[in-house]
Amino acid sequence: MWRKTGLFGISAVLLLSGCLPGMSSDEEESSEENQEEEETTVEVSPDIPGLDEYYRSILVDGQYVHGQSRGFSTQMTYNRLDLERLETGMQEIAVDEFSQDDYFFREGRFITRNELNSWLSREEEATDDEEGNPEGLNPVLGSGDDFEARESSAPRTLSNIIEHNYMVEDGSDYEPGGVMIGLSMNSTYYFREELDDGSYGPWLQENIDEETSLEDAKRIAQEITDRLRSEDRRNGVLEEVPIMFSVFREAPRDSSVPGDFIATGIAQPGNDVGNWTEINENHYLFPSTTASDAQRADSEAFDSFQSDINNFFENFTGVVGEGYYQNGEMRELHIEIPIRFYSKTEVIAFTQFVVDRMEARFPSEMEIEIEINSTQGQEALIVRESGEDPYTHIY
Repeated sequence: MWRKTGLFGISAVLLLSGCLPGMSSDEEESSEENQEEEETTVEVSPDIPGLDEYYRSILVDGQYVHGQSRGFSTQMTYNRLDLERLETGMQEIAVDEFSQDDYFFREGRFITRNELNSWLSREEEATDDEEGNPEGLNPVLGSGDDFEARESSAPRTLSNIIEHNYMVEDGSDYEPGGVMIGLSMNSTYYFREELDDGSYGPWLQENIDEETSLEDAKRIAQEITDRLRSEDRRNGVLEEVPIMFSVFREAPRDSSVPGDFIATGIAQPGNDVGNWTEINENHYLFPSTTASDAQRADSEAFDSFQSDINNFFENFTGVVGEGYYQNGEMRELHIEIPIRFYSKTEVIAFTQFVVDRMEARFPSEMEIEIEINSTQGQEALIVRESGEDPYTHIY
């Protein structure tokens, strides 16, 4: 299954310390609930050959049903690559618990936007002057003599929460059969101070190690489980369904590749969150010093492939790759080759050359996708599944 994240598409939204965007009014939430009560026809999206690796989605009156937090995640996750990997990776992980033959996908409907805003904030005790935020899942503000010391001594570990619902057929309707919660954790906590004149100071940052991310994620997962299983939440409808968690560590803001999943856990009905399993996955950008240090053989193979491509044209052509690794082995490689368009015959000849060099430089069991683009758009696509002959399409 391709994890196409797009090497150059980064959507940046700046989060100000102590302020989380994305609030919706109570009236909007009430309207969504009323709309759901009026729903009449519930069905699933068609089963399309070639898309069987994806869940079929719940449709209401023929339309896709958006979750309570629609648009919220794009405001909470700085790097678009992280968000795309998080959302698709959650479904890949969910397959182990929720079979695509028996379960159908629906965006999260149990955690409201207002709750998300509260949960992602820091925990704050109420005072005589302030209501506080006892629902906050991020650590209480640290101690120190100034703003930087207080923030850096207790960095916000939790960046985002994404909820996926997996539905099962129940007669003519569909009922919740399981829930997947994605916990997106900061690898680097960015913060800045709001000054007296309303402007902001420079961005500051505090690195968070993986052990701390995982430890805090386990605490947060148990707290979310307890909240979702409350009798007050849709009459306790989630008390008897498994709640699965995936823990994702976001990449630094300037990264050209997404972050990685580091663990999964599950709360079976009547049980706390357990069965925690660590995940060993990595994304590397080629060419890069990081890839060369961590995956020397693959890096050298990519460098040779890049050299082959550059020798085809008189002018330099940039070649960029993203490698996806599991347990230290590359499973997928996505390559983008930008070219200057001259003629269709030259594009055809170049594509043939790229296929030949791909076969020569990379082992046959490696899954590869290569996009050849010009300023006029995509010119060719090459896809090779593990052990298969490459598929080539020229536009």
